[in-house]
Amino acid sequence: MKFPLIRCHPDARRWLSAAVAASLIACTVGCASPGPPRPPSLNLPEVVKDLTAERVGDVVRLRWTTPAQTTDRLDIKGPMTAELCRFTVSPTPPQPTCVPVTHLPVQPGPIEASDALPPAMTVDPAALLAYRIQILNAHGRSAGLSPDAFAPAGAAPSPVEQLRATPTRDGAMLEWQHKDTTAVVELHRLLVGPDGVVIEPAPPKAATKSSSKHTKKKPGEKPKKPAPASTPAPDSKPPQPAATEVKLRTPIQPTDAGGTIDHTAQMGETYRYTALRVQSVSLGGHTLELRSIASPPVTVVMRNTFPPHTPSGLEAVPGGATAADRSIDLSWVPNNDADLAGYIVYRQEIDSKGAAAGTAERLNATPVVGPAYRDQTAVAGRRYAYSVAAVNTAGNISAPSDPIQETLREQ
Repeated sequence: MKFPLIRCHPDARRWLSAAVAASLIACTVGCASPGPPRPPSLNLPEVVKDLTAERVGDVVRLRWTTPAQTTDRLDIKGPMTAELCRFTVSPTPPQPTCVPVTHLPVQPGPIEASDALPPAMTVDPAALLAYRIQILNAHGRSAGLSPDAFAPAGAAPSPVEQLRATPTRDGAMLEWQHKDTTAVVELHRLLVGPDGVVIEPAPPKAATKSSSKHTKKKPGEKPKKPAPASTPAPDSKPPQPAATEVKLRTPIQPTDAGGTIDHTAQMGETYRYTALRVQSVSLGGHTLELRSIASPPVTVVMRNTFPPHTPSGLEAVPGGATAADRSIDLSWVPNNDADLAGYIVYRQEIDSKGAAAGTAERLNATPVVGPAYRDQTAVAGRRYAYSVAAVNTAGNISAPSDPIQETLREQ
């Protein structure tokens, strides 16, 4: 059976071609192009970049931050394991293989670990150790090793022995058994609370995960205002600052000084001190520190039982132009005690033979703030011996100054 051939008018053919082209354009615009296919994520944790090593005694302490994302910037799925390796740096290439020394499960955030050195690495001569770390995913794969972190091998300095702390006017005096060594002594100070518990420094915060999703703002949508900061209730106390560990080092001297004073210790506080020796070594172009183990801790209560320094330079001069305002004016060299509250002025009568009569009388009920005082109660014709004592904010009174005598002459 034959079908008849249908001939189209030229205008109809042009209309049909336009319709087909429009359909193709519509399909192209309406159908999203998937683009090239992406390979599946290998779920490899990012490489650690902040590995550090510190030698303390016969142990190397290692710190780093375990990543929270993969090399594809995706959240890590499944458990992770940290593999630490160590090798002794050779002065000439090739370098030896980095041998794994420990494996431990880890979570994202700051991590601490330790490597107990074998006995052969805890004796001299000193040598340069290098550490690397890689984070393995649940399938035992990693994105690679971290950069090197260096620590010294060799004999560590001897520990600080017989550490003791005593409160003084100038701060906490710290003493220990003297050693003929050039190592510097490093003191660590922590604050002790009223309940006798040591206030430990706050641990470092883990890095917060930034979301990879971004919310697009709709056309015409106004930006959201940040939520106002919450204000504490009227009865609530302001947050206290986090406690910190204070580190003090003795000056570099030919030998161990056997003691020092912590001038930053505050009266009224209680502190716990530990001490260790630190020796600097240069290996392979790296300046590193060898530390001893820390000494047993000692506690000191900084009670202010110390009187201020005795005033000096006391002078007395009769003053006043008329009988109504006649006086004996006193002045002295000001004290430089940080906790000075003022001065107390004493007066004692002197008889005709030059001997003190009776007891010394305190002239001012409250301490004089400045280094001067006007005695307007002196009787003309009588001779007096004056002295001055300093008093601090804790109520401790110094010894009186050397006395000075003066007479208010009659007009």
